[in-house]
Amino acid sequence: MNAIKKIVFSPSVLVLFDQAVFSGTNFLLTLFLAQKLDIKDFGFFSSMILVAYLGMSATNALIIQPFQVSIGKVLQKKEYYIFLLLGQMSLLLVLIFLVKLIASILPASIDYKALINPFLYFTIGLLIQDFFRKLLLGIGQIIYVISIDIAFLVLVMAFFYFLKNEISLTNTLWIIGVSNLISSLPGLFFIVKNYQRPVSWRLFADNHIFQGKWLLSTAVLQWSSSNFFVLVSGVYLGIEALGALRLVQSFFGVINIALATVENYFLPKVALLYSENVAKAKKYLVEITLFGALFFGIFLSVFFAFSKEIIVLAGGEKYQNYDYVVKIISVLYFFIFLSYPIRIAVRVLVLNKIFFIGYLLSFAFSIVSFHFLLKYSGLYGAVLGLIINQIIMIVYWQSQLKKNQFQLWK
Repeated sequence: MNAIKKIVFSPSVLVLFDQAVFSGTNFLLTLFLAQKLDIKDFGFFSSMILVAYLGMSATNALIIQPFQVSIGKVLQKKEYYIFLLLGQMSLLLVLIFLVKLIASILPASIDYKALINPFLYFTIGLLIQDFFRKLLLGIGQIIYVISIDIAFLVLVMAFFYFLKNEISLTNTLWIIGVSNLISSLPGLFFIVKNYQRPVSWRLFADNHIFQGKWLLSTAVLQWSSSNFFVLVSGVYLGIEALGALRLVQSFFGVINIALATVENYFLPKVALLYSENVAKAKKYLVEITLFGALFFGIFLSVFFAFSKEIIVLAGGEKYQNYDYVVKIISVLYFFIFLSYPIRIAVRVLVLNKIFFIGYLLSFAFSIVSFHFLLKYSGLYGAVLGLIINQIIMIVYWQSQLKKNQFQLWK
């Protein structure tokens, strides 16, 4: 019995359980909103998520990503937690200012201008919860993370149940934003419980600025590279094709969450091993990659085989002719998975400049090739462009790792 309890409550099993709760919640929420909102509102909601993810990429680059590779070396950990929270809140104030500034110069007649405030609260809630989840995952406080994710699940279920006959884009944004904020309270409780005045804040700030100057540029470029083909496909292929692509991307967003959680959890562990023994760090990274390849291979094969059932489940019968989009996105995500161990290695070696250059090369290819690929191959061309982007980055990053004597694959 003790052996079973030890396995069930081991950190790895708890992380997998939390990932099931978190990914499952977002997966079901995406399906629910695709069915409840009309096509225009769902497309607009998906666009808002993309913009919110740009803000998340920026805050992660300046706060979370430097933390993930530095936490093992920091001695004043309680001071560091407070510094991270203050840094996150400062960036949120900048975000609020920018959104309000953009809203003030928009024409009064523009559609959806009334959604600025709901969007702002939605984004703030998303970024605050994301901060606490990644911070607590990075320091191994898995129970707190599970509490956050279960609280969010319960809250969104309760809110949508009571408003089941009045679901709109506006109250959807409010519901998700408020649920994220309330569910973040366990994370705030942990910070308050471990409060210690951050007298070493200047040392922390210098480290984050040193790492973040490349990571921020990379984050913006990564967002642009990942979404460029999606944005221009609407011009070349029409709104219906764009809607299908966005719906499938939203459906596959579950995998993005899983990959991000894997990175958030395993990156600090690999970084700590690297500081102790380079060979052990390489071996550990290869082991988790092989295990992940088996898991994601099976998962993506199911998506590929049942593409028509999945697209109909996600958006209804009107999308059944776009089942091929599910197939080609499945192939894309296998290449995305293959890039993750290399991404982790680059992060551990703090080679942030080559991170930036990899995305720069990828984005340059997008600019040069998008007209040909979209005009002659439609959605196949859009996804092929995204696959080639991944291959370019994998090849470049791997070559740079080899130069730094950290070659994963021979």
